[in-house]
Amino acid sequence: MPLAVIEASPDLAIELDVPNREYNPGETITGRVLRRSHVVSPEALVSIKFYGRTKVRVDYTTNTGNGSQHHTVRTRFDLLSVNNTIFKGPIHIPPDGSRTESWPFSLSLPMGPVNPQAIREGAKKKQKYSFLPIDPPEQITSHPLPFTFYTKVGSFWANGIEAYVEYVLQAEFFEQHTSRFSSSPSAKKTASAVLPVALRPPPIPPLLPHEWRLNRWQKRQGVRTQRLIPAFAESEELSFKQKTLKLFHSSKVPKYSFDVLVLSPGVIQLGSVDPVPFRVAAVPKLGAADETSEEVRELERSPMVNVVSLKMVVKARTEVKVGSSWVADRFTDRTDTFFEWSWTWREGEEGMALPVWDRGLAAAAGATAGFGDEKKKMTEKEGLGSGGGEMSSAAVGSPEGEPPARDIGVELGLRFNPMELAYRGGSAKMSAILYPDFTTYNIRRTHELKWEMVLSVAKETVKVSNGHLVRFVAPWT
Repeated sequence: MPLAVIEASPDLAIELDVPNREYNPGETITGRVLRRSHVVSPEALVSIKFYGRTKVRVDYTTNTGNGSQHHTVRTRFDLLSVNNTIFKGPIHIPPDGSRTESWPFSLSLPMGPVNPQAIREGAKKKQKYSFLPIDPPEQITSHPLPFTFYTKVGSFWANGIEAYVEYVLQAEFFEQHTSRFSSSPSAKKTASAVLPVALRPPPIPPLLPHEWRLNRWQKRQGVRTQRLIPAFAESEELSFKQKTLKLFHSSKVPKYSFDVLVLSPGVIQLGSVDPVPFRVAAVPKLGAADETSEEVRELERSPMVNVVSLKMVVKARTEVKVGSSWVADRFTDRTDTFFEWSWTWREGEEGMALPVWDRGLAAAAGATAGFGDEKKKMTEKEGLGSGGGEMSSAAVGSPEGEPPARDIGVELGLRFNPMELAYRGGSAKMSAILYPDFTTYNIRRTHELKWEMVLSVAKETVKVSNGHLVRFVAPWT
């Protein structure tokens, strides 16, 4: 089931009026079919066909009593097929190549599948073999055409998935042919040409601030070190006694408790001119039950929390339908690490210092257990869903009293593009094209964003991490 590739020769070729253009459903494809090589025929016919399909191949291995057995299953949905005759009549192209025949064509793209019956046959007329509804058949034509897509996860020789959506122009040249076994002439195909055409994802207007659907994650952290006290803050080396007390978590060693609050994007627009928000705050926990030492609570200023490093991982999940109940889900649902990027502040730098929350607000927050509940009620009222991680809920707005956060995403200029992550002073290439999330009949593509940060407090480090679903949407242009 290979992807269609360009096939062109002097016998037949396809040229578009705008080469390498990506089309939207509803637009018109215009171009011409060319013949440069010598031909003489009293009757010739040239046709142009445009078809679209979504195909899946799954390879998997099962263990039997005598060893292992390899299996391959495939499924295909025919989205559309249009065939037009663009020339019929006598033709003469001299052998010296002094003249080229050209036949223009114009094909209008539909907005959705044109043959509901073909879609139902692709799912064997069973809903369980399609992600999109196939009943009643009349609604199938309202489904949007999926954009051009390709992915391959794993190996054909072990457990792998290949899935793609393709649209193809195919031209064919027929000549009148008379067989010695028949007195009636017939048409014989003597040349063909193929040209894949790309359909782009429908453009989406630039996201507004509330449409990033920020995922809220909060978790308690703490450090225990003598360097929390100003008298020891600049100490390069602790004494043996101090190290021993710290090693055994002695109550004589000062402790500072704080909550790490991260607001990460639940929706990311590819190619956006606006940086991806990634906001981080450190919330001092100074209440009596928060385990912060009294000598730390008495400080005029809470200890500084710095971001030392940030790591982001994007994972792509590909689910497919293969029209067979014998294939286990583990073979048709694969998640693959798609992209990994990290940023570390240079040695000697303090890192990205997080704003220090007002001590009065911190004390008030530490004395009340309703901070998270208040936030959760607000987001549930707005119907914004939920994210992942400890004490997490989705957030977009900031209720009064929310700690000041530092937007690392904006300061680093993080922008996701289909082929790279752009950031301040550079870019990181993707391992493959980063497509928007989408669902069609036998393919569903979703993504997960995982992040990891190392924080530094009084020369001690803590590591925090979380992961949640993220939806990538198409660019505006």
